[in-house]
Amino acid sequence: MLETLIPLVVNKSVEVIVGILLEKFCKWVLSDANIKSANNFLKMQILVLYLDWVLRKTSLKSLSEESEEKEKKTGG
Repeated sequence: MLETLIPLVVNKSVEVIVGILLEKFCKWVLSDANIKSANNFLKMQILVLYLDWVLRKTSLKSLSEESEEKEKKTGG
């Protein structure tokens, strides 16, 4: 009797503890502060991707040509 009761009690205890921890974790993840932080992080990532795209779109050759033209105009 005791051999079957102990595993049942342990299993039920683990289920309850994991359930409570999961509930607290979900409340923490979905808190306003975390959502705002994730939103700001996402905006920053979009900005970085856009800047990366713009820089890759602009070829290095055209950049060097522009700098040479500026040097010629300024007399450098």
